[in-house]
Amino acid sequence: MRSSKWFLLVLCALLPSGVVVSASAQSREVKPSALAPATPLSGVRRESLLNDLRVITLERADEPLVRCDLVIRSGAMFDLVGKVGLAAVTQESLLAANPRLKEELASLDARIEWGVSWDATWFRVEAPPGTFDAAMEIFGRLLVVEKVRPDAFAAAHKAWLERVKARAASLTPAERADLLFLNALYGDHPYGHNVEGTEKTIAAISYGDVYDFYKRFYLANNAFALVTGNIKPERVLTIFKAFFGGWVKGAIVPATFRQPKQTTTLQLLKIEASEVPAVEIRGGVIGVKNTEADFMVVKVLAQVLEMRLKQDRANQSVGNLAVKAPARLLAGPVFISASVPAEQAADFSRRATESLAQLAQAAVSAEELAAAKAALTAAYAAQSVVEQLREVEMQGWPRNYPLTFASRINAVTAADLQRVAKRLLEANAMTVVVLGRIVEERTSQN
Repeated sequence: MRSSKWFLLVLCALLPSGVVVSASAQSREVKPSALAPATPLSGVRRESLLNDLRVITLERADEPLVRCDLVIRSGAMFDLVGKVGLAAVTQESLLAANPRLKEELASLDARIEWGVSWDATWFRVEAPPGTFDAAMEIFGRLLVVEKVRPDAFAAAHKAWLERVKARAASLTPAERADLLFLNALYGDHPYGHNVEGTEKTIAAISYGDVYDFYKRFYLANNAFALVTGNIKPERVLTIFKAFFGGWVKGAIVPATFRQPKQTTTLQLLKIEASEVPAVEIRGGVIGVKNTEADFMVVKVLAQVLEMRLKQDRANQSVGNLAVKAPARLLAGPVFISASVPAEQAADFSRRATESLAQLAQAAVSAEELAAAKAALTAAYAAQSVVEQLREVEMQGWPRNYPLTFASRINAVTAADLQRVAKRLLEANAMTVVVLGRIVEERTSQN
C-alpha cells in the first residue's frame, strides 16, 4: 500500500499542472478556480539554442501569416567615429548578397522588412504557415552562411550613399528639427548623431569596417527571435536549429560610453528657415535609462506635461504638440515637440520651458496624476501582444512587464514626479532648438 501511494505521488509530480489523477478516495481533484488564470502571455514559450540564440514563440491559430522578428541588440550607437551609418551599411551589405531576395520571398507569398535604431538592428519576415520554413532558409543563409561579401558590400555601399544624398534633400522640417535637437542635446555622444549617416561619413566606410562590425555584433547570443502566428512552437524550434544553429556566439560588447557633456545654462539654438510654414520647436533634457526605477516616473511626468500644454488655451493653434520620453538602453531624451506659428513661437517656447520647471517646484494635483496614469495605461493596452513581447525582450524588462504595467504606473506618486523633475533639471539645463522663421520677441520699454 505504501509503495502504491509513493508511485501516485511521483506520478502527480511528473504530470502537467491541472491534470487530475484519481487512484483512491483520498485523491483531491484540482478545481479550475485553483489554476492560474489565463493571460495574453499564457501561450508564450521561450527556448534557447546551443549557441544561446533565444527563440520566443506564441502560437496564434487565427493569424493568416507567421511573423518572425529577429533582433540584434546592437545598433547605430556602435557606429565608429567619423563613420556614422556603419550599422545601417552593414545590414544592407548582408542583404545585398542576394539581389533577388524580395522576389524569392514574394514567390513564397512572403516578405521582409528591416531597419536600424540607435539600440538595435532588426529584421522582420512574414510568410504563410506553409512556406515559412522556406522563407526562413533564404533569410538564414544571408545572415549565417553568406555573411558579408566584398561584392555585396560594394553594391550596398553605393546604393546607401545615393540614398543618403537623396534623403538629405528631402528631410521635412520636423525631421530636421529632431536631428538638430538630438545633436545639440547629446553632442558627440552616440545618441547625438543620426542613424543613416551623411554623405561624408558613408563615403568613409570601408569593407573592413563592415566586416568587423558584423563579427563584433552579429552574434547568436546577442540576438533573439520572436515568432508568432499559426505555427507550433516545436516546428519553429526545428527551423531555427536547422538554419540558425550554426550562427556563432561570442563576447557581447557592452554599451559603455562616457556621459554626454553637461549643459549648465540654457542652450538655445535658432536656425533661420524662412521657407518653413511653421516654426519647429524642440526643448528638453536628458532623461534616464529604460531599466532605471525612475523610468516609469519619467513616462508619467512627460504625460502630465503634455496634458498641461494641450489644455492651455494659448496653445490651441500649436500643431503636433507632444512630450516624448522614448525607452533607450542608455539615458534617453525627454523633450517637448511642436509646430508653432512664427508669431507665437517665442511665447510658446517660454511657456513650455516654464511648465517643465514648474513640475520640480510644485506637486501635481491628484486629478492630473490620475488622468495621466489612465492615458498611459490605455495607450499600452492598445498595443498588440506581439509588440509588447518584442519590447520586453529588446529593453531587457521583466517577462511579466505587460501584466504589471498598470500597477507600475499606478505606483507613481506626485512626490515621485516632483523629485524626478528636480533631478532631471539639476542634471542639465534645458536645450531648445527653434527652426523656422524667427520672430524676435519684443519687450516694452518703460
